[in-house]
Amino acid sequence: MIDSLDHLVLTVRDMEATCQFYERVLGMTVITFGENRRALQFGRQKINLHQAGREWEPKAKHPVPGSADLCLLSSWPMEQLIRHMKNCGVEIVEGPVQRTGAVGPLLSIYLRDPDDNLIEISNQLPALTTPNPGVAAVAEAFHQRKQGIMGEQRLGFYSVMLPLVTMEDGRLGVLFEKRAITMRRQAGEVCFPGGRREEDDPTHWATARRETSEELGIPESQIDYIGALDILLGPGFSCIYPFVGYLHDISEMNPNPDEVGEVFIIPLDTLRNTPPSRHKVSMYSEADEDFPFHLIPGGRQSPWRTGQMEHLFYEIDGWVIWGLTARVLAHFIALLDELGIEPK
Repeated sequence: MIDSLDHLVLTVRDMEATCQFYERVLGMTVITFGENRRALQFGRQKINLHQAGREWEPKAKHPVPGSADLCLLSSWPMEQLIRHMKNCGVEIVEGPVQRTGAVGPLLSIYLRDPDDNLIEISNQLPALTTPNPGVAAVAEAFHQRKQGIMGEQRLGFYSVMLPLVTMEDGRLGVLFEKRAITMRRQAGEVCFPGGRREEDDPTHWATARRETSEELGIPESQIDYIGALDILLGPGFSCIYPFVGYLHDISEMNPNPDEVGEVFIIPLDTLRNTPPSRHKVSMYSEADEDFPFHLIPGGRQSPWRTGQMEHLFYEIDGWVIWGLTARVLAHFIALLDELGIEPK
């Protein structure tokens, strides 16, 4: 009876913001039809747009912006999709995760549009062809499972923000904190604002924004999401999610003295033109006395892996930036160079 979907309708608060998002981020084509109506064309389908409060008739009985949950299929590889979302400054709220679609398994990421509609973007995965029902049952269970990290119950999840600000001379700068000397850990160190994720934080970005607001004493409404940097595995079973944010107005900033000793800003162009020095620390394994060497090939002569960890040091205007903060900063600068971005 029903063969396919021709179009669906979204009720939106801001027509222009919606069109720009779906065109820039999702590559759809904005078209005008009928009596100056707007729609988003992709493939052989389209999404018609209704302005909230001025919907076309007939319409849904209760049209509400932000109530839609859509799944869109993409031919782009998942790695390319994720990279594109980061470049567009769009937060991925979940994924990649495996889901079950209409005709088979999917690999999906989730994001939100300007009205907070949930948008799932998916790659279709090869369907299982084995006739063995046991294998099929295992496959179905795994398709519904979100991939995690082995031993993640031991991990502490943290978020940090690299805060961009506009300096008095109009240049773009990066804001740093010097931790209060009374702090139990890393007292007096230079760092970015951030901290441990709390149960009420809906996303890792929400953690970074909340911690930045609490530490610097500025409203969350003054903090804009710019983009996500790569996840960093730190020492002591810590998993760190770094983000880039923009602080609109810091004129009434009131840092929390229990956490922040000083705040300072370094121009972004100065940071880009000051390469860090690089130093290495050797690392090796030392077994306990009762380690069962007799159970492994080679016994005590087994070739244990050794390694080195590189530490970066920025020395600028008397400030020393090193450790995880320097790694996040260097990663951000490397991405700017890689993407050919020259922010002033």
